[in-house]
Amino acid sequence: MRRFIAVTFGLGWAFQFAHPTSYFWLFAAMWAPALGALAEGFRPPPPALTAGRRISYWKSVWPIALWVALLVVSTLPFQPVQPQAAPSHLMYLLTAPFMPAAVAFIGAFGEEYGWRGYLLPALAQRFGYFKASLMVGVVWGFWHTPAILLGYEYGWSWRVEGVLLFVLPTILLSLLHTAAYLQYGVWGAALLHGAVNSWAPTYYMLYPQLADVRWLWEPVGLQGVATLIPVAWIVWKMYARGVDKTPPRRPK
Repeated sequence: MRRFIAVTFGLGWAFQFAHPTSYFWLFAAMWAPALGALAEGFRPPPPALTAGRRISYWKSVWPIALWVALLVVSTLPFQPVQPQAAPSHLMYLLTAPFMPAAVAFIGAFGEEYGWRGYLLPALAQRFGYFKASLMVGVVWGFWHTPAILLGYEYGWSWRVEGVLLFVLPTILLSLLHTAAYLQYGVWGAALLHGAVNSWAPTYYMLYPQLADVRWLWEPVGLQGVATLIPVAWIVWKMYARGVDKTPPRRPK
């Protein structure tokens, strides 16, 4: 696992520090976990990438749709919706249903190949899937440290509290990704990851006035954590209940 950590964090941090506001470098960083898993010699057969079953697009991504809906609705009593009629926003709305698949191919598969394909089963062999999911969520959150320190999520420059705060949503999101992985393998987790990256910005478009208080309101803030808790609980009960009663398959 040392080579996985070295490559994943070495390349991932280097790409994030290169240019935190450039989508090119951020997507490049997303492939670092896959390269780390390959460095460890992890090469699963193709059926393992889909858990040996046909992937359901909607069943992979619906938890994120529910989460974003809870975010939007829970803000209404406190803030008015103030959408901006920008052409880019219209284009986003037209392409939003297909964006999770696009993001999965461009970069999310690279992360999930490492996080859920390799690291999760390796830790689950000893700790079980629930605890392993929490552990992967912590590692996954801290992996974003350079981007957070450079202001990518919260607009804060070199503030450690941003890194610590970001770990909270990644822990809960890790449970959702584990459930998707157990259903549809790495590709299921990649589609859900793509939904997070492409649908969470919906909130920013509806409540642009909250851009300066992302630590509190938005998907990566405390409100995001609060609304993720019930979604994670529902999804885990539906798709991962009792999974730790059977020993997980250890990646070769």
